[in-house]
Amino acid sequence: MMLPPDFLGWLTFIMKHLGPLIILLVGCLCVFALQRVSDLRSTPLFCIVRVLMIIDIVNIVVGKIHDIPDEVMGKEIFDPISVTVVLIVQCIRWFAQLLALPLLSSLHFLSLYRPVRFRKLRLIHGYSIVAFFLSMSVLLTVPLLTECCGFTYYVDGAFWAFDFGKPGTALYTQLNLVLQVTIKLIL
Repeated sequence: MMLPPDFLGWLTFIMKHLGPLIILLVGCLCVFALQRVSDLRSTPLFCIVRVLMIIDIVNIVVGKIHDIPDEVMGKEIFDPISVTVVLIVQCIRWFAQLLALPLLSSLHFLSLYRPVRFRKLRLIHGYSIVAFFLSMSVLLTVPLLTECCGFTYYVDGAFWAFDFGKPGTALYTQLNLVLQVTIKLIL
C-alpha cells in the first residue's frame, strides 16, 4: 500500500480529496435547494445551472471513485474501459461547461436588456438549451474514441493526453482551441 508515511503526507492526501468532496456536498445542497423553491424550479436559467451542477457532481464522484483507490494502492487498479469512462465524463463536463457559458451569458444579457422577452421563456426552453449543449458536448467527445483521433495513456491509465500519432488529433486540438477562443471573444 502506498499510504503517506508522515503527518504532512496524510494532511496533503486528506486535503486533496476533502476539497472536491466539500464542493460535492455544496453542489448537492444547491441542487436540493433549487428543487425545493418552486419559483426557481420553473425558470430556464436555473434549469441550466442545475444540470451543470449535476454534471459537476457526477464528474467529482466518478473521479474520486477512480482516484482514491488508485492512490491508496499505489497503482492503477481499474481496467482500461473504466478509465476511459472517467475520461469521457471529464470531456463531456469540459465541453458542456464550455458551451453553456455563452448560453448563460446570453440569457443574462436578455434578462437585463429585454426583461419582458426573458420572462416569456419557459422551462421547455431551458430543457431545449440543455439538450443542445449536452448533445454538442457528446458529439465533441466522440472523436476521442475513434481511430483517426484520440488519446493515449502515459502512466498506465493514470495520465492521459492527446495522441498526436493519430492523423486527426491535430485537427481536433485546433478545433478545441478555436472553440475556446471563440467563446472567450463572445464573452
